[in-house]
Amino acid sequence: MVNIKKTEKTKAKLLKAVRFIITKGDKASVTSITKRAKLAYGTFYRYFKDLDEIYLEAIEASLNDLSVKLTQDLVNVNPAPLRVYVTWYLVIDAFKDKHTAAWLLDHPGIINKAFFDAAPMTEVWIQEAIKDSKLPSFTKKNADHYLKVRAYIFWMYPECLSQVLEGKKTVDVFTELMNACNVFNFPHSIHQSYIRKSIEYCEKYLID
Repeated sequence: MVNIKKTEKTKAKLLKAVRFIITKGDKASVTSITKRAKLAYGTFYRYFKDLDEIYLEAIEASLNDLSVKLTQDLVNVNPAPLRVYVTWYLVIDAFKDKHTAAWLLDHPGIINKAFFDAAPMTEVWIQEAIKDSKLPSFTKKNADHYLKVRAYIFWMYPECLSQVLEGKKTVDVFTELMNACNVFNFPHSIHQSYIRKSIEYCEKYLID
């Protein structure tokens, strides 16, 4: 048990180190990562086969941290489909730091996979919406539509980051993304109301 805990702590140090290096805008390498983590160079290869692997886990860890925060913060946001809209606003805003955004843009395939790995959270919300008697207009067809289009939304995310790096505000990037992709295939008026409510929620509670 002690060895397992030590192994987890060592791996966590490496992941923390690479995330720190990236947010500072420095070049990540095995040397810089292990130096920052205060570990021997060879320790890196006990946990990761190469930089791509640690990048994937670092992105997944970042998304997991965000997922945990969203699950806690959005529990009282109703109806459930609104949480999906709000999540996209927050996902754009969470990684708007120029160094992190630039790093993610260098690894679009990795972040796309990480998004799929984090998908169960939204799937739970969608199932909640289907069962919600207060949402008679939300059906399995809406849910199926989201599952079909989400891969395309994930692939649009790098463009969102590019827009942020060019100086666009999160609210404008979010609005353009949602206008380009009706995630649940809602009637236009309902879709627009969800966009407005998402912006209102984020502008009220989001802390920079």
